[in-house]
Amino acid sequence: MIRLLTRSSLDPFLSLRVRMERALRANCSEGAILEVHDAVYAPVKRATAPVYEAIEDAVACTLGAVEQPVQAPGHRQSIATLRELLDRNAKERDLQNALMDSGLLAATSKVVEEVTISPSSDHRGMRMDIVAEATTDAPARIVELKRGSHLLVAHEGLPSERLSHQLHAAIDQLGRYGRRIESDPAIRLDVEQRHGLHLAPVELHLVAGRRLSDPHAYTLLSIAETQATASGSTLQIYTWDGLLAELERLLD
Repeated sequence: MIRLLTRSSLDPFLSLRVRMERALRANCSEGAILEVHDAVYAPVKRATAPVYEAIEDAVACTLGAVEQPVQAPGHRQSIATLRELLDRNAKERDLQNALMDSGLLAATSKVVEEVTISPSSDHRGMRMDIVAEATTDAPARIVELKRGSHLLVAHEGLPSERLSHQLHAAIDQLGRYGRRIESDPAIRLDVEQRHGLHLAPVELHLVAGRRLSDPHAYTLLSIAETQATASGSTLQIYTWDGLLAELERLLD
């Protein structure tokens, strides 16, 4: 199949999708977004995909268009590969390698992995999994990745339900990265110059665990995000399923 729009001509549409996804996350929990994704987006996409492909092929055949594909081939396969790795409980390193190799994150901004923060007299050295550059549509993102088996909520669905110690530890770890970047201009400038990034402002993104079955559990995640934001660090917590669904909506 030959698509008629190039990547450059689609940039405004991708930009709009990024802004829409950010607005959704600002007003809805990941659980609510996933419900709509499964009930509305995915069925509609499956039903309309053959129609759009037939129209594009017919017009391309008529006009003799020879444009390059809009997306690098295989983004759907990359998402499927990541889901397969998650189902096999792959290690963090394997998930990070697959995510970076896929180019999924690089579709919306420049991304760099294994970004170090040099030690100082008051702080030990740090290494951030992934850093995404700020764009006109979104702040820079410090992304911390954990395994799909990473526990988010302890005693899910029970009266004693609470955020897990593992999740608290991951949030604290990510918060330390953010505080170093945001509180020390020399540190931020060093990272920016070494990697050619622009890092102001900064959001913290934690990707860990799989989709939660209890809607109240997502309320706990939203509370954790709100508490972090109140303390000065904008935090978004994604499950791997939530992240991949968002990437699917952005890139399809």
